[in-house]
Formats: sequence, C-alpha cells, structure tokens
Amino acid sequence: MRTLALLLVLAAPAYADLYRWVDADSGSVKFSNLPPADPQLGAELLPYRGAPKPAAASSSSLVALEMRWRALVVQRAARSPQDMARDRGVLRQELETGALVEHLRAR
Repeated sequence: MRTLALLLVLAAPAYADLYRWVDADSGSVKFSNLPPADPQLGAELLPYRGAPKPAAASSSSLVALEMRWRALVVQRAARSPQDMARDRGVLRQELETGALVEHLRAR
C-alpha cells in the first residue's frame, strides 16, 4: 500500500517556470527554467499554455477521402471472378517468394 502511495506521489506531472530574456552582448533570445543572475536583463516569466490542440481535419479533405474510398469500392466490385482469382494467385506467389527470401536470409 505504501508503494502505491509513493508511486502516485512520484507520478505527479513535472512543472517548471520558463524565463525569456535578450542577451545584451549577443542580442540573442535566451530561454531557461532559471531567471538570469543579472536582474537588469529584465527576464520575462512566460505563462504555461499547455499543449496545443490537434487541428481538426478539414471537411473538404474528408469529402475527398470518402469519394476516393467509394471509387475504390466500385472499382473492386466491378472486377470479374477471373481477375480476382488471378490476383489471389499473384498474391500467394509474392507471399511464398517473400517467405523463401526470408528463409534464405536466415541461413
């Protein structure tokens, strides 16, 4: 029970402040979790905003994907049984060739 309590305490999310300032010598922007030693630099404490939310897929891309899917379904449905049997044979041959290559590589 103590182990569980210890794990829960240790699993708390990490948090650190983020400071931003401009280096007077080089003019470059510096970031750190500690403020600069010189308070004259005017370090700014940046607020934590959290992770950005993922962008939603646009409706036009979903429509295009749906149209492509429907076209593929229609194309596959229009195939003759002979074409499907030939494709199965080709696939079987490719799988057997791949298995043979893997067997030879393992030697």
